[in-house]
Amino acid sequence: IPVDRGFISLGYSASNDGDVSFQYGEGDIWLVRSDANGQMLWEKTYGGSENDNSWSILPTPDDGFLLFGDTFSADGDVGLNKGGCDLWVVKTDSLGNLEWEQSYGGSMNDYANDAIIAHDGGYILIGRTYSSDGDVSFNHGFTDVWVVKISAEGNLEWEHSYGGTELDSGSCISQTSDGGYIIGGTTLSRDGDVLCTKGISAALVIKIDAFGEIQWVQCYGGSYFEGADDIIQTGDGGYIFLGGTTSNDGDVSGFHGIPGDANTMDKWVVKLDANGQIEWQRCIGGSRFDKSRIIRQMSDGGYLVGGSSSSRDGDVSCSQSDPSYNVILYKLSSTGEIEWTKCLGSQVNNYLRDLYIYSDYHFLVAASARYNGIDVNCDHKGQTDFWIVDIMDTTVNLREEKKQEIMIYPNPASNHIWLQLPENTALAKAQIELYSSSGRLLHKAKPSSHFHKIDVAHLPKGLYLVRLWDGKEWFVRSWWCVRFLFFI
Repeated sequence: IPVDRGFISLGYSASNDGDVSFQYGEGDIWLVRSDANGQMLWEKTYGGSENDNSWSILPTPDDGFLLFGDTFSADGDVGLNKGGCDLWVVKTDSLGNLEWEQSYGGSMNDYANDAIIAHDGGYILIGRTYSSDGDVSFNHGFTDVWVVKISAEGNLEWEHSYGGTELDSGSCISQTSDGGYIIGGTTLSRDGDVLCTKGISAALVIKIDAFGEIQWVQCYGGSYFEGADDIIQTGDGGYIFLGGTTSNDGDVSGFHGIPGDANTMDKWVVKLDANGQIEWQRCIGGSRFDKSRIIRQMSDGGYLVGGSSSSRDGDVSCSQSDPSYNVILYKLSSTGEIEWTKCLGSQVNNYLRDLYIYSDYHFLVAASARYNGIDVNCDHKGQTDFWIVDIMDTTVNLREEKKQEIMIYPNPASNHIWLQLPENTALAKAQIELYSSSGRLLHKAKPSSHFHKIDVAHLPKGLYLVRLWDGKEWFVRSWWCVRFLFFI
């Protein structure tokens, strides 16, 4: 994620040389701070003697960071292990120094997949649990979707398990405008919370309220394998999820490969109304394997879809001849039509890990890379490295003058913020937009003066993106086009 004059990157390391100054054990959480040009300023590892992994990072009001992952360790930085693998949260200061850590779980394995800022300023973790003791109050069967709510200090406030007697896993969670949350995942169950009649596995979507109580559950799919990897609320009050499919029947149409073949999978985009009913769906991919990772809504109502692909046909326009994986981005219209495609990578596997959107024309891609070639030109340290790519569409007009800045104050804020626009902004054509960290449009207005006030008292603590349009071009310089932190 972008931070002051640079970036902070979170990942996994099994190294103890090169850029990695220390290794605790089998594998560690690795935090890297870099400048605006991608040059490393400092790095830190966190973990114990066993395997420790990371999934998400969020900034905190004191300019520090919360790292979310899971751990098998019971030593080193890990103060307590409940049994097997636990969900693990690490709080650091702005320089990466560990301030506190906390694990959550039971006597069996519990895994983390995602984390977000909660409406009240705490945090929500999602994953799956095999446990039925410790911090886990109930398990429906084999493995359940597990949602954990913690305070800003890491204290467990509530937790809920969702599922049936078979495998159920939570992959993603997002805030909703009613104060609740929307969950995406995968299910093989046909009982308990999941009355699903789809194929072998189905994409699972659960709507919960602010305290984790179920409001509705839906599953989607065909005869074979489906799952949801990312989900957001859309500007119209509905939802959209990105997942994978190997079917071409039931809820699925337009699959590019052979249904049920273990060597082929499409990205699957499904638009839902506010009650979880399908409005439209689209398969994206080719005849090989197309992995899903991220979906975000853009300012025009369309969507940016990110993932990786080993295909070289169908919707995939990658030029590399070797059938390895490349990072791939798709821009979809509001009804799911492909508007453009971008491939990134070398001739050896590159996987998308995260995506930050500065504007409709400027993206920051976090991926993995092993060898140079095509788009990859790095000083490789060993096996698989972090790969950060800044992408800008040069066919649109972008303002680069440093003096053209938008001022926002107070920052942090509690009730309202003031925007001071550049002096030469043409007010008759200007437009201001405020987005949540998940890409949801929260505020849109035409300013009447060079000072514009936005009420933020109703917003939860978190990061927000402010953009300015003057009728000709977007202000997209990363120094001011960032996510802003508000205290509530």
